Amino acid sequence: MKITEQSTSLCGEVSKSQGVRLLDVFFIAPFLVFIGLKAKGLSKSELLVLYAIAGGTLFYNAKNYLETKKLSENK
Repeated sequence: MKITEQSTSLCGEVSKSQGVRLLDVFFIAPFLVFIGLKAKGLSKSELLVLYAIAGGTLFYNAKNYLETKKLSENK
């Protein structure tokens, strides 16, 4: 009985984290790029860091979303 309860909790957590990953991919990363494009007064190094964070967020979360989705489909 405990195994089933853990499995149900794990599925809920995976679903919740997948939603957060999609939020990061479709909102957070593009918003950071938008801020970088509209920002006045930031140095080139600050813009580079901002774009690196946006790119890293996009890549990391998209990769993990796709891997998790693939694993859940194979079960």
